[in-house]
Amino acid sequence: MSVRNFVNLFKLKILVMTLETFGSIVKEEQLQTVNEGIIPNTLVLENKDPFPGYYGAEPSDKVPDSFFLVMTQKESTEKILRLTHIIRGISKIDFEGSPGRLCIYNDTYQVIRIRALCDFTKLAEIQHHYRDNAIQFMKKRKIDAPGIIQVKKIFKVTEIDDNILKDADRDMYYLKINKQLTWSHFRSITFQVKNNLPSSSFDAGLAIIYGSEVLDLVRIYAKNISLDYLKEIHHKYNEIISRDKYEYKQS
Repeated sequence: MSVRNFVNLFKLKILVMTLETFGSIVKEEQLQTVNEGIIPNTLVLENKDPFPGYYGAEPSDKVPDSFFLVMTQKESTEKILRLTHIIRGISKIDFEGSPGRLCIYNDTYQVIRIRALCDFTKLAEIQHHYRDNAIQFMKKRKIDAPGIIQVKKIFKVTEIDDNILKDADRDMYYLKINKQLTWSHFRSITFQVKNNLPSSSFDAGLAIIYGSEVLDLVRIYAKNISLDYLKEIHHKYNEIISRDKYEYKQS
């Protein structure tokens, strides 16, 4: 192999290298109480309609993407992530467990978001492992309502463009924006973006990734979406954000 070819191969490997970093995601989904397959009289919620912005325009089997174990109190991010790692090792159950918060109307709930669980019958076993490690769960109540979901998680992404990252495992993309937004303002901007594009068949959320710099991002979920159309979505978000006079204010 020539030196030039070796250098080009090295550059290619750098371009497709997966980056693992910490951050958070905010989105809005319909949530409802789980009635079976859990520890009796504990509150567990599911999102029966994941990615509503995408599936609102396409057929869906309405299979839950995530479960939310509702705790009686807030626990540290480190504690939840460490416990999840320990439980995965002990139980041999493959799942993701991340700390989060749900806002449903005027109520706030501290949760552990369970995702990538292939066998839903293992949910109660996972609850037992958390409870054996001093995690207390809220008592069951009936909920069927939209909720704003904030989850802290590890992102695994690759850079496919200067302003676009792709999730390493899913049809998820992250578009860089130059302003920090609240959820309510983001929702308004997303409505304008979708009304000014030829197709609105994608779901959008807010994300933040922490690394050598803090990146504010729009999370896009859609299957078989082209890079050109992602660039068009990105351009439209930045266009509307740049002409808007909104400024994020820390509370």
